Amino acid sequence: MKDDLRERFKEEKMLRKLPSNDRSVFERKLKKELHGGRVISLRFLSVAATVLVLFGLGYVFTSQERVDEPQYQQATEISLKDYSPELKKIENYYLTAINFELASLEVTDENRAVLDDYLRKLNGLTKEYELLSKQLRLDTIDEELINNLIDNLQMRLQLMVKLKNELKKIKTSNNEKATI
Repeated sequence: MKDDLRERFKEEKMLRKLPSNDRSVFERKLKKELHGGRVISLRFLSVAATVLVLFGLGYVFTSQERVDEPQYQQATEISLKDYSPELKKIENYYLTAINFELASLEVTDENRAVLDDYLRKLNGLTKEYELLSKQLRLDTIDEELINNLIDNLQMRLQLMVKLKNELKKIKTSNNEKATI
């Protein structure tokens, strides 16, 4: 039992040494295992990052569309017809008459300046009508506000009638000049 421990360790060390071929096979397997896992994880991370970026972009674009849509719908959905059938008839009458007058206009070089001036005024009244409609949505039913909306429609129709009369005057004066 009195063995020298140092010699035993040396003997065990010599026994632990692997042949050169086994060592190279072991190193190859180790490298393959270590580097193969890293390649897979890098591929996985790049695919995951790409998917994440695509989902992010998709979310940004769809959220912008959702934000824009309700604002557009709020501006167009509110009108007098939402409150009563009688107001719907009045609004439809005026809007139809205005659109009919607009459709029947003849645009020429002689009347273009007058037409542009009247259309600018009409556009201003239309914007005012849209603002009043938004107030109608935000506030409760207000008789004064409804009367202002109807007055706006009447002013737009009167403006179209005045424009049509002006265009007739210009046309008759041009015809008189042409006949002389």
